[in-house]
Amino acid sequence: MRNNIRTLKFILLITVGLASCNTSTKTYTPADAHSHNDYKNSIPFYRAYNAGFGSIEADVFAVNGQLMVAHKEEEITPARSLKLMYIDPLVEKLKKDTARKLRLLIEIKKDYTVTLPLVISELKPLSQYFDYPGHPGRLSIVMTGKVPPGEVMLAYPAWMSFDVDHMSGFTPQQFTKIGLISVPFDKYSKWNGAGDLASADADRITGLIDSAHALGKKIRFFAIPDTSTCWKKLIKLHADVIGTDHINELADFLNKKAY
Repeated sequence: MRNNIRTLKFILLITVGLASCNTSTKTYTPADAHSHNDYKNSIPFYRAYNAGFGSIEADVFAVNGQLMVAHKEEEITPARSLKLMYIDPLVEKLKKDTARKLRLLIEIKKDYTVTLPLVISELKPLSQYFDYPGHPGRLSIVMTGKVPPGEVMLAYPAWMSFDVDHMSGFTPQQFTKIGLISVPFDKYSKWNGAGDLASADADRITGLIDSAHALGKKIRFFAIPDTSTCWKKLIKLHADVIGTDHINELADFLNKKAY
């Protein structure tokens, strides 16, 4: 029994080591960048898409049978629907840009039981592009925010995955529905981006990243110091997705390989 335990520990260490080795040689590009709250910048969708970002985020509310994009309910306006701001442009762009891949991160702001049926209905025009097991495609749909519990996730279509802030409490089958791990940076460090990240904080963050990689999942951090110093540190620690509110600046940083 002890030999079996030692073998399992050794395999886990090798797995983590391989994950770190694989990411250490990775070249980061705008395809690894995430446009956080994309709808809040002056040119939603197109600025991040044209910069080559691989991930774009939109928050949605269900209003009278339609998905509306906003951070707060009082910001909702008729012109800012998910269809107009993201679905229609994606239909146009993915048809034209036949090699382009993208993750659309849709944040559920309120009740998932009301929101998710609308997501399923409204995203039908994009179904041919969906990427999921058994159906290689170019568009990943990941739901975040007020997502259902693990046992309920399995009831939703295969093309729909979920973003969570933890890695425990899921069965192996439920874990297949997890498309991304997203955690608040400020839960692990109070670093403001000036100077260097404290070694204890770096160790905590590295441990979290290695745990996600050992489980075969990608990880991103939000609530980060949104500066080149922090982008560089997250890349050094092998975070998979680099988020920002500064699209042009991060794109330039990555294109120049300033890390």
